[in-house]
Amino acid sequence: MYSDFTEHILKICKTLNTNNVQFIIVGGTAAGFHGFNRMTMDQFGLPTGKHDFDFWFNPNYENYFNILKAMKSLGKDVSRLEKESSPNPKKSFLKFEFEEFKIDFLPEIKGLDSFNKSYSSSKKSIVDSIEFNIISLEDLIKTKETDSRPKDISDLEELRKLKDNNSE
Repeated sequence: MYSDFTEHILKICKTLNTNNVQFIIVGGTAAGFHGFNRMTMDQFGLPTGKHDFDFWFNPNYENYFNILKAMKSLGKDVSRLEKESSPNPKKSFLKFEFEEFKIDFLPEIKGLDSFNKSYSSSKKSIVDSIEFNIISLEDLIKTKETDSRPKDISDLEELRKLKDNNSE
């Protein structure tokens, strides 16, 4: 039996895969996969009551609409987004709140060049036959270096320790 956190992330990843969404797990969830676990925090570094899952998505039209299909299959009303006359996936930061967790879909990540470049260096994982990619530790550190939120500054110190320990 898995924790609620693990059950939620696996459910989300399975749904994204079923709907052919190209994504990379980023943020605090990725930090946890790399070995640094902390509570979900808001932008000011204070703990929140819900898990917050961040996904970097390949910002093209097909993938944008695949995300909408996936969220619809998880019970979200995406009709307003489906009806947009000219959505811009490269500028579409999508947020969905569920009873037990939140999901953010990010079309870009500060400090990184492109989705495809980071995807090729991401870490592929499989849990219970569910595949997902996690941003590389090096790219995760780059993203934290470009942000100045309290939680990113704190994360950066711990992630650098992990990188140093992995390179020994």
